Amino acid sequence: MKLIVQHLTLAAIPVYGFDNHPFQVQGIITPLVTKGEFPRQATHKIQFFAIDSSLPYNAIFGRPIQSVFKAIPLIPHLAMKFPTSGGTGVVRGNQEVARTCNSKQAQPKKVIALNISDSLF
Repeated sequence: MKLIVQHLTLAAIPVYGFDNHPFQVQGIITPLVTKGEFPRQATHKIQFFAIDSSLPYNAIFGRPIQSVFKAIPLIPHLAMKFPTSGGTGVVRGNQEVARTCNSKQAQPKKVIALNISDSLF
């Protein structure tokens, strides 16, 4: 996402990916996030952990963010609905983009095998 380092609050904690691979957090950023389109939109400050990764995602909106927005995911429809002052807001996903992200993530990774003699005992 090309974040500016000065906008990050330093943090020294690991975050674990979908494959249980640890990533070192580069910092924490708390931008205003707006979901939906006017007049059915909601804006909240959301805390994100910034990591240096080649994953195909810019941001992952998990259950904590769904809770903040009071959002209900509609998985079969690739959509999320949430209440706003202007009525019910809807965010829709793009099936083609979702497939691309999934296929990039599912590609086999190079495995490095070490012999017992290679370890540092």
